[in-house]
Amino acid sequence: MPLQLPPPVTRALLIACTVLLFLGAAIRPLQSLELQWLTLFPVFSGAFWPWQILAYPFVHLDGLGWFFNMLMLYFMGSRLEELWGVRRYVQFLLACTVMAAAVFLLITLAFGTIVPLAGMASAVFGMLVAFGILFPHQRILLYFVAEVTMRTAVWVFIGIELIMMIGSMLGGGGAWVGVVASLGGALGGYLMLLYWRWRPPSFKRRKSPPHIRRVH
Repeated sequence: MPLQLPPPVTRALLIACTVLLFLGAAIRPLQSLELQWLTLFPVFSGAFWPWQILAYPFVHLDGLGWFFNMLMLYFMGSRLEELWGVRRYVQFLLACTVMAAAVFLLITLAFGTIVPLAGMASAVFGMLVAFGILFPHQRILLYFVAEVTMRTAVWVFIGIELIMMIGSMLGGGGAWVGVVASLGGALGGYLMLLYWRWRPPSFKRRKSPPHIRRVH
């Protein structure tokens, strides 16, 4: 089955992340500028700027992370954008991105870590949660090995993230902060779905048609 052209927002995100990765790999000074100005730094680090809260998903620190995130973005993001439309899809991505950034900034403030945050993992985990809720019984081939339901796959990915987080904490590294931030992106996506469930964006208060006059 040939690959289809993704819808506009997903396509723009794929292009932006890919261009930044390859330009940074080809031009070292540009890569340094990307890391300095676009990745999200802790507030107390002296390198924090407000726009980094929305810019960090576009920068990837390694090719493997970029490949996985772009693969998930292509398959899941395309379907969600077609299902929700551009406006709701962008709202969802913003919820995941901002919630992950908030969790990251709070944790780094509390623990004093200075590792920056980068990559689309926060949005990807939000999409995973959305798929687990919207298509819980859809079956996928997990890691091209085991066929499981989408709901099971979500719990497997979250479990892997938790194991990675614990391993990083026990090893004394700072990578666990990024893992927690990714789970924060999943939380942001879940909260946005709850918000839509109780107050859909298209909700409008109904009014009596102006041409109808009430008779007492």
